[in-house]
Amino acid sequence: MSEVTLDQKRMLKAAFLTFFIDMFDVYLPITVLAPAMEHFVPKSLPVSEVSTIYFLIFTATLIGRPIGAFLFGHYSDAIGRKKMGLISISGFSMVTLLLIFIPGFQTLGYISVALFILLRFIDGIFLGGGYTSIVPLAIENAPKEKRGLWGGIIGSGYPVAFVLISIITLLALKIFPKEAYQVYGWRIIFVIGVLLGVFIVYYIHKLVPESTIWLKVQDRTKSPLKELFSGKNFVSLLQVLLLMLGLWFQIMVVAGTMSIVFIKQLNISPTLTTTVTLVSYLFLIGGYILAGWVSQKIGRKTAFIILGILIGFFTSLLYYLLIAGMYKNMFILFLFSALIVTVSSMAWGIVPSYINERFQTSVRASAYGVGYTLSILIASFYSFYMLALKAIVPYKYTQIVLLVFAGILVIIGAILGPETKEINMEQ
Repeated sequence: MSEVTLDQKRMLKAAFLTFFIDMFDVYLPITVLAPAMEHFVPKSLPVSEVSTIYFLIFTATLIGRPIGAFLFGHYSDAIGRKKMGLISISGFSMVTLLLIFIPGFQTLGYISVALFILLRFIDGIFLGGGYTSIVPLAIENAPKEKRGLWGGIIGSGYPVAFVLISIITLLALKIFPKEAYQVYGWRIIFVIGVLLGVFIVYYIHKLVPESTIWLKVQDRTKSPLKELFSGKNFVSLLQVLLLMLGLWFQIMVVAGTMSIVFIKQLNISPTLTTTVTLVSYLFLIGGYILAGWVSQKIGRKTAFIILGILIGFFTSLLYYLLIAGMYKNMFILFLFSALIVTVSSMAWGIVPSYINERFQTSVRASAYGVGYTLSILIASFYSFYMLALKAIVPYKYTQIVLLVFAGILVIIGAILGPETKEINMEQ
């Protein structure tokens, strides 16, 4: 077993921090804005329309991410992972700063919502570059026998971010009265996101070296995207996109609807909703790392197939029971939520290592960025699919249909792909 160097440890930390701030920024609206939506829409607006606007704010960022993945992925392969990571994190930190100054509905009407959606879209473009550059840097330089575990650690930046957001939001809801939180309480949390971004830029700039694997490439392609979208690379990309489509549907349903389900459908207070979310994502931190570690033992492909089955059939049943109100007490509420979030989402802990192992160094950043995000363009409109499904099933159960569909896609996508845990990243 090879010894882990100081540079490798710093690369791992940088990738974790980049993934952390990426997810912190992406999911700010999910937890932080849910209790403040009345500040941006009329109070008389129906629940389904409020939910759709809320989903659009979240979705705008996700739609921008593939654009950023194409742009930053190309230059990460062409001129370096570290440089593009620094530009990306600096960019979305600045956009988040601008969001703080958007007024509410009483000042600008629906223009406030439109501005929020526009800036979140631009934010998504920069966000698409963070993980596209720094995650490949860490994974391609990781010891082969630790790549699965490292991928899980990097991926755990997502639930760590969600836990931190939940704690901060919970404190803010206790400190600020409801109206005060809706007007300016949420803005303070966005400021914290900006400061975290500045710190991570400083850390990467000062301490993290460029990828040694990338530096060794002699005949570096001038058109990484052209190479990615041709021949065997393109076939591999299609398989990755199918797998990721299932995972994106899963994360949309769970992360994108749970807070609204609790607050609007189950009439659970914002404070209790945030507490339940916090506990659930604490368990998910371990779930990500466990999934990465297990994938190193049994293989990425087998792990994905098992987790796809659990997504489509186990967690969808639990989500149905939760939405139907079939929990007897608070313990069961917490248990259902923790199981749904952890079991359905832990497959994401395998993604950083798996996608990077599927492609050679010359196109790895482009492939990771595009493969990771492009499926968002289909899955991000999940709120509209839910509205369409309302014609055949009650609206509150429409996300269950999407969750079953997500599990099936993960299973098929994994079956179509090869095992990758023994890949040599330099070849």
